[in-house]
Amino acid sequence: MEDLQSAIESIQKAELPENAFHEFRKIIRAYGYENAVFSLITDHPSIRQGAFHGLSTSYPEDWMKHYKQNSYHNFDPVFHRILLKPGAFFWSDAISSLERDSRFTSSLLDRSRSLMQEAADAGLADGIAVSIPNEWGEIAGIGISRPQRETDLDVRALADIQLLSAVLHERYMGCYRSWSPAPLTNREKEVLSWSAEGKSDWEIAEIIGISRATIRFHWNNIFKKLAVNNKTTATVHAIRRKLVVPDALRPFNPL
Repeated sequence: MEDLQSAIESIQKAELPENAFHEFRKIIRAYGYENAVFSLITDHPSIRQGAFHGLSTSYPEDWMKHYKQNSYHNFDPVFHRILLKPGAFFWSDAISSLERDSRFTSSLLDRSRSLMQEAADAGLADGIAVSIPNEWGEIAGIGISRPQRETDLDVRALADIQLLSAVLHERYMGCYRSWSPAPLTNREKEVLSWSAEGKSDWEIAEIIGISRATIRFHWNNIFKKLAVNNKTTATVHAIRRKLVVPDALRPFNPL
């Protein structure tokens, strides 16, 4: 990349986590990558957050749901490589690492290869991942992807992505520690709560008894207050920050 310093500064100037992630996404396009994901691979008590795959992501929503529903992290070669070794690596190297790991049976290796093919079919054919541990032993992972596999892998790009990911991680975590969202109204919390239960805008409007236009009005206010740009990210952030608590997460109190 011609002006790496300017790219770094654009991330460092971001005032909110999603802004930093947005700048990072713009930068990786210069390297031929389209999408990115920022995950907390392990629990992060330092920011009062548990492990969470896709805290910020532009990966296809259907793929993210499919990945989580099938607990793919259990045999995802990229996930395991992030846990084992800090630094940046090409996805293709992750499978090679598993093949040399005696703890992985042939059955698990087959499932790992199948997972990578499913990812390719979902438009995530090739990529780079970066494992970033902090001073408390917490591990974050950043991944970038492109829809086609490349045989000629650019090692210089790998070094740049590792540096840019470290900058994103530092800024993202710094923003997360200092960020204090504007308070949500009771109605906005109600919209988020129903969204967390999987309800559509039409269903929420019917349940609450207001128009869909009013629902959109509330979503726009929620986006501004939480500094996000879509409903999925807004709902995730609200749950992680305990601004809303879905029924499925409420403690059971027998009568």
